[in-house]
Amino acid sequence: MHVYDNPVHVLTNNPEFPDQLIKLSDYSDVTPHNPKNTLIPNVDLNLYSRGLGTHHLPGGMDSSSRFVKVAFTLSHAPKGKDEAENVTNFFHILHAVEQAKGLDEVEDNRYEYTMYTDCMNLDKGILYFTNYDNNHINAVDMHKADLDSEDLICFDLFKK
Repeated sequence: MHVYDNPVHVLTNNPEFPDQLIKLSDYSDVTPHNPKNTLIPNVDLNLYSRGLGTHHLPGGMDSSSRFVKVAFTLSHAPKGKDEAENVTNFFHILHAVEQAKGLDEVEDNRYEYTMYTDCMNLDKGILYFTNYDNNHINAVDMHKADLDSEDLICFDLFKK
């Protein structure tokens, strides 16, 4: 087992974490701002679209591309003034890299996809989640459940 400090607060399954951090250097010039023309500084280039500073962000379904995109998004996302804003921001960040059905074939006619996304307020014991069939943010207050029970506790996925 390897334990790493995680300065970017993002994690994915592959490649190994040190390689993910090295990969970020390929995107060190990505910015949420309009790029400065350093190609031909004396020519007024037409910036034909907003967001050109992020033009080189990867957009694939592979874990490395998703790691880079979330690291960038998280580092530039606004910090909310309350829990509701922070939870909303969290889901916007992760929805930017979720996998839709049909895009990542793992074997003939079987596809990987994002089944659910979740986060938890550890102080309040509230689990927030969305699932593939329901983008509404749902919440379960874990402190209202008998967490000392020997019985398995199941919660509905609120698919509708």
